[in-house]
Parts: sequence; structure tokens; C-alpha cells
Amino acid sequence: QVMVFVNRIAGVVHSCINDYFGSPNKNIGDAFLLAWRVSGHPAGKQQRLADMALVSFIKVIAHINKSPLLAEYRNHPKLVKRLPNYRVRMGFGLHSGWAIEGAIGSEFKIDASYLSPNVNMAARLEA
Repeated sequence: QVMVFVNRIAGVVHSCINDYFGSPNKNIGDAFLLAWRVSGHPAGKQQRLADMALVSFIKVIAHINKSPLLAEYRNHPKLVKRLPNYRVRMGFGLHSGWAIEGAIGSEFKIDASYLSPNVNMAARLEA
């Protein structure tokens, strides 16, 4: 049931990010790596894409708080007993700058990811 719960949250996050022109890249435990490609666009469009990122974060929080599927978990007797007043809480880190996008791994496992000090900064801001 835990994985179903996490995947329901992922569905909300991925949908909202996609609606606002972002790209869900990967799920990292209880976090998500999300990206908006702004390079190559005029300054005005870059600003609009950054604004869309912020709006998508607000939409994610609103959808999670309003989701009847997630409310089932919030009101589940076993969860309420162990974690009274439980709520899904989301944190977001947003930073801009260059990143290298590519596949990382071996013949046994491979993941798509972004590497750069800017990605690391966003992760620190989220934490």
C-alpha cells in the first residue's frame, strides 16, 4: 500500500509539472527531480517558464490537499493511529543554471539524470 500511495502522489506531481511545461525526470525516494528547459529561449519566455515552475508547485500542493484518493490515506485508521493529523507535505527547491542531461549507469541499471552544481543547489534548497 505504501508504493500505491507514493505512486498516487507521483501521478499528481508528474501531471501538474507536465501541465506547466516541465519534465518529470526521476523519483528519488520521497523526492522528485523536475526540470524546465529555459536555455535557448528569449529572456521573456525564460521568465514565463520560471513562473510556470512556481505555479506548478502551488498546483501540486492544491491537488494533493484536494485529492479524494489521497484523503483515503489521510483518514485511514491505522495511519491516523500511528501518525495523528498526518498530511502529505511537499518541499520544493528551484534554481536555474546549466546542467548536463544524460544516462548514468551500467549494463545492469541505467537512469536518466541531470548533473551540475545548479542541480545540487536545488536539492539543498528543497531539503
